[in-house]
Amino acid sequence: MISFKCISVCTSVVAMLLCFVLIIHPDIFFMLFGIEKENAGIFIGRRTAMLFLGLSVLTWCSRNTAHSTARQAICLSIAISMLGLALLGAFEYLNGSAGTGIVLAIVTEVTFALLYFKIWLHYKDVVIGLNIKNA
Repeated sequence: MISFKCISVCTSVVAMLLCFVLIIHPDIFFMLFGIEKENAGIFIGRRTAMLFLGLSVLTWCSRNTAHSTARQAICLSIAISMLGLALLGAFEYLNGSAGTGIVLAIVTEVTFALLYFKIWLHYKDVVIGLNIKNA
């Protein structure tokens, strides 16, 4: 099984790259997703970049975190967010609002979601046991 540290480092790097691209050259996303470039999109893209920056810092700083309730919360939160993004991307693609480039994002998001869910499920009982002993 892939380690929490490995998936956290990968998530951090991808999120940081997305942050930089959205800040410096957001046109790449318009082209990749096959959507029209508009000022509103650039505005939302730059704000989204700050969310990616926060995600990058969170996953980088927590990469060495031992099994705990906090780590389980991080895994579950990221998994749900990634799954939500993938479902939204699939909906927008099927609706005709995004081009085939969105498939790259969907595959990446589903992969991260599954990996974080797998870690969360694997250690679910361990954390519950810790909470009962420390109560």
